Amino acid sequence: MERVVERTFSQRPEAWVGLVGDRYELAEKIKDCPESPGVYVFRGVDGKVLYVGKAKNLKNRLRSYFGSDLSPKTEALMSRVARLETIVVGSEAEAFLLELNLIKKYRPEYNIRLRDDKHYPYIRVGIEETWPRVTIVRRRERDGARYFGPYARSQSVRETLSVLRRIFPYRTCSDTVLAQATRPCLDYHIGRCMGPCTGELDRDSYMAMIDEVVKFLEGRHGEVKARLESRMRAYAEEMEFEKAARVRDQIRALEDVIRKQHISVPDWKDRDLIGLARARDLAFVALLTVREGKLVGREGFVLQGTAEESDAQVIEAFIVQYYSSVQFFPHEILVPVDIPSAREVEEFLNDERRGQGTKERSVRIRTPKRGRFRELVLMAQDNARNMMEEQVPKEEREHAANMKAMEDLKVFLGLQRLPRRIEGYDISNLTGKHAVASMVVLTDGKPDRSQYRRFRMKIEGKPDDFAMMQEALWRRFKRGLAEREEARETGKQGKFAIFPDLIMVDGGKGQVSAAKEVLTELGLDIPLVGLAKRNEELFLPGMSDPVEVPRDSGGLFLVMRLRDEAHRFALSYHRRLRSKEATQSVLEKIPGVGPKRARELLRVFGDVDSIRSASPEELSSVKGIGLELAAAILETLKRHRSVTTEPER
Repeated sequence: MERVVERTFSQRPEAWVGLVGDRYELAEKIKDCPESPGVYVFRGVDGKVLYVGKAKNLKNRLRSYFGSDLSPKTEALMSRVARLETIVVGSEAEAFLLELNLIKKYRPEYNIRLRDDKHYPYIRVGIEETWPRVTIVRRRERDGARYFGPYARSQSVRETLSVLRRIFPYRTCSDTVLAQATRPCLDYHIGRCMGPCTGELDRDSYMAMIDEVVKFLEGRHGEVKARLESRMRAYAEEMEFEKAARVRDQIRALEDVIRKQHISVPDWKDRDLIGLARARDLAFVALLTVREGKLVGREGFVLQGTAEESDAQVIEAFIVQYYSSVQFFPHEILVPVDIPSAREVEEFLNDERRGQGTKERSVRIRTPKRGRFRELVLMAQDNARNMMEEQVPKEEREHAANMKAMEDLKVFLGLQRLPRRIEGYDISNLTGKHAVASMVVLTDGKPDRSQYRRFRMKIEGKPDDFAMMQEALWRRFKRGLAEREEARETGKQGKFAIFPDLIMVDGGKGQVSAAKEVLTELGLDIPLVGLAKRNEELFLPGMSDPVEVPRDSGGLFLVMRLRDEAHRFALSYHRRLRSKEATQSVLEKIPGVGPKRARELLRVFGDVDSIRSASPEELSSVKGIGLELAAAILETLKRHRSVTTEPER
């Protein structure tokens, strides 16, 4: 059982910074911490998680933060800490898992973390389905399917699926299309699908092919080739030469893949090779996967927050975060440097492996010092350095371009400071119905999607873009002011409390004037600019003529990108609301459906198109829907035309 102990020494914003006495106050409180394995969480004055750490002995680990010889990074962290929380667990492996989950949840700025790890794609093989498919997904679920990945590059996924389609004839159609199919598609006729839609396919034969897909994705290409060769010989002996020729083509495609795997090792163990390269606050990790003695994959990952951390700490963080997201574990993980906590990491990985029900042998972490395996690790190191040399200059160019663009805006708009945070606003509506506003944010010239917000307009009647823009700004900054006031009392900062260095509204003089009225009424002095679409001109409050900005200015391009992103974000929300209303209204008009059954249909199928594509049997599986009602629903929906009109501006 986990036990959470919260220790707060102050909620006042000024309590820590510059006041050495408060540091001693917290150090005194740490004397009461247990000498047990656990996880500790440092929070700032606004309640934001700054750092999550684990320890064999919480008391001893926390004492180290109050020594006299702290690194600059630790000093910077401790200068912002206002609250400490400790969580006691039963073992070091539990501490690894809890630390990992908290890092993924809060993404603290002082922790080592995989960049954008939640967006990495997986290949999913739905082995629990009647006729399994192979698809790309962005999230791994506990649904009985097999997942392979995560892949750092979507190109890797596309290349893998392209090879799979050349070798294995699995279906690619959706369940609803398969259920309604009246005749085989082109893929069946050209030998790209075994044809479950024909009604003549034996499921055992199909599942044998899916098992080969799984073996291929696991890297067991030799085993797959042996199976295919055996099948080809059987077809030839039975004089089914056309089928034998198809299997021969599959073998040739597989051999093309195997030929590219030029690496060879003394045994056939499954290994992952890890290489590391460092640049500034970033670490680049190359992951090479070796299966059956052959190199079957290369992936590159970027970790943030690695400044002042040792190579061993970076590699440990990568191993824990990456392998918590996989289903297949290698026999060995070869790393370039010794990891002091290797035994604890191995225990964590083996607990993860057992928790998933996999039967592979225990995972071992090794640092080869000589011989062929050392050469393989050096090859992984070379891959990591190549990735760093490609990516760092690109990021530096992008950063330099964004900084130049912000400097241009500062000069041309007469700003007091660099607009490091820019908020863009746009309105989307159709004759006043489902009017919405979007707020998108650029931080240092890059989209900061975690800060995006959407507003559903409360104004009714005739559409008025000026009034809608005012409502959006009023609601955003009124709430921001309230959160700032609350922060003074509680020390907790809300999501709207951070104000921008520059506001951009989509429109010309009229929109800018309307927006300025709101800021004036709220007593806010925030720079404001409007971007008129017709000639891509910038307008400032109180000016009848646009600001003179060179057409090739990076600042102008930056604002245009922000405007386009605000438009996209607003439009996607507007379409969703219209689609939801159109779907629900047409369903509720069907006799016998009503609001409750309409909501249940939408919950099960997602949208009206999926309901329309379903079979009567699939619809009747929904609670409260019989075959007769299902037929009536399908007949009504097929007569109904989906709303596809673009929103008016």
